Parts: sequence; C-alpha cells; structure tokens
Amino acid sequence: MRTRIPRVLPQVLFFVGVGIALAIAVASAWADYEGMSYFATGAGYEPYSGLHCPILLSRSETGTVSTTFENTDSEDIEPYYAVEISGVTASRQLEGHVLIHPGSSQDVAWTVDAGDVDLGYFILVKEDVLPSAGYRTREATCGILMLPLGRLGGESVLLGAVLVSMLCILAAVILPAIGLSPSEAARLDREASSNRQRLYQSLGVSSGLALLSGLAGWWVAAVILFIISLFLVVISLRAAESD
Repeated sequence: MRTRIPRVLPQVLFFVGVGIALAIAVASAWADYEGMSYFATGAGYEPYSGLHCPILLSRSETGTVSTTFENTDSEDIEPYYAVEISGVTASRQLEGHVLIHPGSSQDVAWTVDAGDVDLGYFILVKEDVLPSAGYRTREATCGILMLPLGRLGGESVLLGAVLVSMLCILAAVILPAIGLSPSEAARLDREASSNRQRLYQSLGVSSGLALLSGLAGWWVAAVILFIISLFLVVISLRAAESD
C-alpha cells in the first residue's frame, strides 16, 4: 500500500527551511554590520582577514575570539596589534606583538562573555594591525550575536539550525515523490520544469547562498541575497495560495 504525503507538507517544510536559512543570514549580517558601525572612524585602513569571531553565543557561555598572523616573507616579522572589545560601561583595550618566523603562522586568542555585550545583544570587536614588513595599517571588525539560550552553546544552536534548514529543504524535495504511481511520477517530472518549480528552486538557491554568505562574514552579499530571497518568498507564497 502506497503512503500518500499531503501536498501541503512539502511546501510547509520548504518555507520553514528557507525561513531558518534567512534568519541565520540576517542575524550574522546584522552582527557584522553593527561591528563595522560601532567602531567606524572614517580612517579607511586596508582590511585584515585574520580576525575570527563566533557568530552566536549564549549569555551563559564564554566565547573565543582569535586572530591569525602569517609570515610569507623570507625574514622574521613581529606584527603589533591593538584590539578593542565592546562593553556596557567601557570597552576593553588589548595590545601586544608576536614574533613569526618565515613561512609560519601563529594564532592569538582572547575570551569574551556577557560582560562585553553592548547595544543589547552584541559583542563587538575591532583589531588594528600596525605597519610591519611592508604592510600599512590594517583593520578588521566583527560582531557576535549573544542570546539567552540557557545551557545550550551558541555553536551547537547555530549548527542545529543550519542542519534543520537543510533537512527541511531536502525533505521538501524528496517527499512529493513518495508513494506515486508511474503516471503520477511522470507528471511530477513534467512539473519539475514548470515556472513555479523554477521559482522554488531559485528561492532555495538564493536562501542557501544568503546563509553561506552570512556564515562567511560577507554581510553585504548576505543582505543583497536576503532581499532577493524575500522578494522570491512573496512571489512563491502567492503561487502556493493559487494551488
């Protein structure tokens, strides 16, 4: 006996998966935007790609912010760095230097927690790397979203949300093919190339790219893809209502 899947279930799962992906994208992009705005001085230094921050933390946990220094020259370098971390009453200032031999790299890390929160929900970090080995002053900023997640860790919640999003979208693709007769399966194949299905496919791709951009820290791309996805969501919902 064939199991028939309600037609509305794949659509619900699809939009749930897309919604979670877009929520992650906009949250991560928002945090990084706040980090850039918080420390904006108009100086316009060269960007530095070595700063690494978690995307999400629980208010009950301590997170780690790190920076990676690489030496691609043939001589030792000793970069100096200055780090500023937000806080409710005042920001924290950290500075130091590290000796790096040719062809090697070294990480430096700091911890952050709920005491570093500002603007309600964000830990904001800025790093300046002072001139060395032919480099001019470089800077990097990042933002960490901090939420009351209880005993759950931010990394676990984020990973779980990403997996749920992917599984929902995957289930939305697989479920319609379960329990179909040969004629129904042939009809499903024909519908796969319809304008409506292409619209859903575009939405799935754009929301997935928005998610990846947010996770990678490319907040401008994440915002643009979020807007495109939101536009596609509206069209897709109208198409679903007409079924």
